[in-house]
Amino acid sequence: MAHRIMVVDDDPDLVAGLKLFLESKGFEVSSADSGEAAFKALEAGPRPDAMILDVMMAGRADGFIFVRRLRKMEPYRALPVVMLTGMRQATGFAPVRDDPRDPVFLPVDAFMEKPVDREKLLSKLREVVKPAA
Repeated sequence: MAHRIMVVDDDPDLVAGLKLFLESKGFEVSSADSGEAAFKALEAGPRPDAMILDVMMAGRADGFIFVRRLRKMEPYRALPVVMLTGMRQATGFAPVRDDPRDPVFLPVDAFMEKPVDREKLLSKLREVVKPAA
């Protein structure tokens, strides 16, 4: 049984590229272009085994808001989330810490900069996704 990955990003080119890459590696891939669309997709099912989530969507920090809401929902508290951001590339701003994860502020399993190295992303997904039953 293939692992299901949901990609939540408003960049259709990035989503299409990740979908092709991950499907070539045996994953089933669904996508959403915003946090609200992702909640609707989660409700409709099937449940993903992990999520790749963008920080900035539609000019807002939608990813931050989304993941905080997600962690309050019982079925998704432990859903592995790999967050991607192009903030450093777009603004030149480098966070104080290279890994800004925090259980309250940024409750994700991994944080990676765009443009993301696909092989490193694949490795990270394999780390965070539980073996198929």
